[in-house]
Amino acid sequence: MATNVLVKDIMSKDVKVVDNNTVVKEVISIMNKYDKDAILVVQSGKPTGIITVKDVLIRAVEADTPLKTIIARMVYTNPLVVIDENATVEEAAKLMKNWNIKHLPIVDKQGALVGMINDRDVVYAVPKLIPMMQEFCRKK
Repeated sequence: MATNVLVKDIMSKDVKVVDNNTVVKEVISIMNKYDKDAILVVQSGKPTGIITVKDVLIRAVEADTPLKTIIARMVYTNPLVVIDENATVEEAAKLMKNWNIKHLPIVDKQGALVGMINDRDVVYAVPKLIPMMQEFCRKK
């Protein structure tokens, strides 16, 4: 099932980011404006966490905390799983499956954010990885 397609060839470079102190209400506004289900949190150009819709629902809404009083670092998922831009899509798919994640930030050799892929990107880019991604989806 080996593939030579690299994550940098399929990644989205238009990644929406916020910093650690961004108010969650603003994070939600950015998600809505750009139709994103995940926003990366960065510090000095390097990803430190990720906020998904699920994170907001579980850590903020369900806790009944006013969204204007919560900042990004209070709800983001950390530690963050990332992959090097020169890794293959197959390596990315295995990492996503092992960590049970749908979004994978892409970094350069210095650890700076350069893009992101999601589970749909993997399936569209390398259809022969569909069985692996199907197994990933069944684990839930």
